[in-house]
Amino acid sequence: MIHKNYFKPCSLALGLICWAVCALGQTFWTETFDDSFLATSQWAHGGTNAGPSKWEWTDNPAEGYQEPGLSPFNAPTAAGGYFLFNSDANGPAAHDVWLTNLNRPADCSGRVGVRLRFYTQYIYFKPSGTRAQVGVSTDGDTFEYQTLFETHPANLPFEGWVEVELPQANGQAQVWLRFRWIGQYEYHWKIDDLELFTVMAQNPDTCQTAVDISALFGQVPGVAQVSPIFDNTAAGVSETDPEVSCWGETPPGEPDFLDNTLWFTFVGDGHRYEVQTVPCHAQKYVGVAQGLPGDTQMALFEGDNCSELMLVGCNDDRSPVGDPDWRAGFVAATEVGRRYYLMVDGYRGPNGPAQGEFCLQVTRLREVSCAEGAVGHVFVGREGLVCFRSFLRDYLRLDTMGFSLPTEGEIYGLAWCLSTEPLLDTVWPGDVAGVVSTVFSPILTLPGLFNNGSFLPAGIYYLTPVVLGGGVLVQPGPAFVFNVRPDTGACFWVGLSQRIVLLPPLEPLDATLQVTNETVPPGQNGAIQVIASGGSGQYLNSSALYEYFWSHGPTTPVITQLSQGTYTVTISDRSACSPSIVRTATVQQAVSADEPAIGWRMTAFPNPAHREVWIQAELPAPAEVWLELLSPLGQVLQSRRAYAALGLSECFDVSHLPPGLYVVRLEANNGQATQRFQVVRP
Repeated sequence: MIHKNYFKPCSLALGLICWAVCALGQTFWTETFDDSFLATSQWAHGGTNAGPSKWEWTDNPAEGYQEPGLSPFNAPTAAGGYFLFNSDANGPAAHDVWLTNLNRPADCSGRVGVRLRFYTQYIYFKPSGTRAQVGVSTDGDTFEYQTLFETHPANLPFEGWVEVELPQANGQAQVWLRFRWIGQYEYHWKIDDLELFTVMAQNPDTCQTAVDISALFGQVPGVAQVSPIFDNTAAGVSETDPEVSCWGETPPGEPDFLDNTLWFTFVGDGHRYEVQTVPCHAQKYVGVAQGLPGDTQMALFEGDNCSELMLVGCNDDRSPVGDPDWRAGFVAATEVGRRYYLMVDGYRGPNGPAQGEFCLQVTRLREVSCAEGAVGHVFVGREGLVCFRSFLRDYLRLDTMGFSLPTEGEIYGLAWCLSTEPLLDTVWPGDVAGVVSTVFSPILTLPGLFNNGSFLPAGIYYLTPVVLGGGVLVQPGPAFVFNVRPDTGACFWVGLSQRIVLLPPLEPLDATLQVTNETVPPGQNGAIQVIASGGSGQYLNSSALYEYFWSHGPTTPVITQLSQGTYTVTISDRSACSPSIVRTATVQQAVSADEPAIGWRMTAFPNPAHREVWIQAELPAPAEVWLELLSPLGQVLQSRRAYAALGLSECFDVSHLPPGLYVVRLEANNGQATQRFQVVRP
């Protein structure tokens, strides 16, 4: 073997050089190369090379150039697989080779402050002309490169973590990475355990140190952009913080409390945006420890600098009922080139101000004229039966393609109404007495409504989507339908009202089984009837809300034509709010004692019958006669009486009876006769 230079390798302990600090952040994309097929199919070797080597996958940490004292690759998942370019095996041949994730681009949508971190072992021989680079591309073709190890001496192995900022990746839906090595007759480069992440931001607790979040703006409409995590726990109040009196923490006319303000800035581009604080991947979500989950409050200012601020927007609670939490959020229409400053504070509650972590979420709103507006359909599951202590949104599905929310006027977007009667599509819901609603949202959202009786009592309601453009507030306050009116030239659409039932705590399901035993002859005439109670059926007084699943197949509350034996039924509540129950009944067999007396004759026709059945009978002597029509369970449905009769001919109307097996019973002179017939439907 030809050695390019003899050296005594220095220790490969981590921290040989302080190349990168593994900053705490949000990892959103990883690559460990632990699957050889996926690694080689998703990552491609390329470039030019006068020698035989190429970037290759291996799971042997000891592969590559070997020199006494050079330890195996110590990446966390090296034994599972990694990529290696072994230039030592190339011989004295020039190379410009790269490794690219051609078939696995990363999604950096909504990300700012994107960074790449990877674990590597790198040894090179010839300083002049040798470059190790990381490239990034947003089209898979054109790459921008950053050179690595520029100050690291030749012949000295490096092993450890490397971290690189990738500003080109911020907000991009597809990002390709490339490791490029240019040189001649080098040693090797090993790469493993890649991560793309966003750095947890420091506390910008003064306006002068505001974090620029302009990268969250100007993106595709409707696609939420999320910042790194911010933490206001250690934030204080600056002397330059302006007074705010729009959060409602104090009596009218007094300034609100400022406890842990964080500052952000951005430049407007003329578009509308929804801005809110969100939990993202925060482990200590703001306010949770104080019993105020998500409870932030915002004030938006415009001005050329921090000493010339004018308030242009304010919000304390995005949802007036704390759904899904008490986060702040508002919609702002920005001006092109205008500088804005956003102050976020934690609400001061009984246990102190809300503290912890959060992200900022910015969503550009699509600009829609009234002429383009439309209301879609909402599909309600479980027949609209909303269990106690559950969210209404979990029962709903939207025809998202059917909605188009205008962006005209002061108030616009989508609101959800709840009323005791269906709403008319020609009447503004705010003019209907008793209608409650969510506030108008500029983005398509489902109504939360936690059903615990605190907002609306249990009962039957109608849910209706309402789309508005060009609305104005009746008086200052939240934009509920009853506090908004369509302005001149405004537009609104009232969707189809859907019935929902907010259920209270329900009685447990229960059931009794009534059994009619099998009688032989003729046999197979037993029956079981289930009488269920509890659940939503009892609350709404509707037996149709019970479901029956018999062990032998039927799904009805009454089963007939049974032989002796044991039968099991599972009884469920259609709302699924009460646990199902199982009941068992046994049909026994008995010998018929209904043989007619000597000289009696009785017949039922037509058999089967579907409109009426005629009963004809003859007796050997005149007698008082009772004639009864019995259900499959032996209940008397109709009866007739005759005096001193030798014979009779009677007609029973059976057109209203459900299909099944019925019995006619004749009693006279302390004797009886029975005749079975079947009711069918044509």
